[in-house]
Amino acid sequence: MLSIACVSFTAAANVIEIFHSQDKIERAPSPETCIQWELKIGLYKLTRPKVAADDWIWLLDHFVSKGGYKCLAVMGVRMSTLLERGDLTLCCEDLEPFGIVPMRKSNGELMEAELENILAANHGIPPLAIIKDQGSDVRCGGRAFSEAHPGVIDVDDIPHRIARLYEHLLHADASWKNFIGTCASFKKGVQLTEYALLAPPNQRAKARYHNVDTLVDWATKQLFSFEKLSSMMKTKLGWLKEYQAELEYWQQLVDIGRIGRDFVRTEGLWFDCCNLLEDRLLKINMETKAERFACNLIDIFEEVGNKIPLGKKIIGSTESIESLFGKYKGVVARGPQPMGRLILSMASRVGERPTELLVQHAFESVRERDVSEWLQQAFNPPTHHAPCKNFNGRNMESSSLVA
Repeated sequence: MLSIACVSFTAAANVIEIFHSQDKIERAPSPETCIQWELKIGLYKLTRPKVAADDWIWLLDHFVSKGGYKCLAVMGVRMSTLLERGDLTLCCEDLEPFGIVPMRKSNGELMEAELENILAANHGIPPLAIIKDQGSDVRCGGRAFSEAHPGVIDVDDIPHRIARLYEHLLHADASWKNFIGTCASFKKGVQLTEYALLAPPNQRAKARYHNVDTLVDWATKQLFSFEKLSSMMKTKLGWLKEYQAELEYWQQLVDIGRIGRDFVRTEGLWFDCCNLLEDRLLKINMETKAERFACNLIDIFEEVGNKIPLGKKIIGSTESIESLFGKYKGVVARGPQPMGRLILSMASRVGERPTELLVQHAFESVRERDVSEWLQQAFNPPTHHAPCKNFNGRNMESSSLVA
């Protein structure tokens, strides 16, 4: 039976203890034992041999937490698998962990070195493409890696590039700045009153331009239903009328960006994909300023499409890794914590869900000592690059600690 529930390690131990108290099982694990089970499954998935194929797509991103480390996550997905099922929309179950690398220092050179280690440990077959966000270290390292392996398609995450388009247009827009400031003040003013249901969504301090749509959608919805509101609610939301003209323009930008994101999520990217995107954008009404935004978006798709050989198709988003980072935050719980052994949960939470057979293989292959040795290497890598042995006796580079 597949495991689909998600509770803390302590809660899991307590639930199993209930069955033990009813004499339904012989013994119950402690929370620490539950953690060790998680780490074993994570290390097993991370270090098991990957299929030797040239259609892997590598997704790269960094996770930053408290403490002196950031963690590079490299997840793989086979393009042939996605094409066979006819749906390119990714979830964590589609991913295979290739690298979980805590790093005290990160730059383009170190990033390239880690990617080379991962390549060497996985049959030396370069991936079809690498998809990454626009962080300077990941961007520079990915570009250097693709230049060293000319067949690798180097692509920046499309949703990030769309967010950068929003930033370019809205960062200097005085009306937009006033709007988001008024939204924040309005939220504070009503969130502890009987009008809390009118409050706009939270504005994230980071990645704000990834969430333009949530704020604009809220405002557009409120204006659409304005006449149906009570007189007091109309008074509370009357300030939105001042932005009605701007909201029509911003909503057009949101619709354009949403079409682009949905396109790359479901259709992927290929040589002349910009033509199909243009056809879809032509179906929506937009003013001149919004048309320029749409043209910039088409240019991005054309630029990326020109990198892709005829007859090939790739994905273009790292959003599944963002989802994985969210799962990791749920595992460590209670907010960001100094990075530690639970980074292996980022490997256990991707790929196929745990089955009885997978758990059996993991527990037979991985010992607690193997987990401890991996963590020691990961957080305290030797200065030299002498190969070490993993738990199956295979050689692997010490700094990247991948299969």
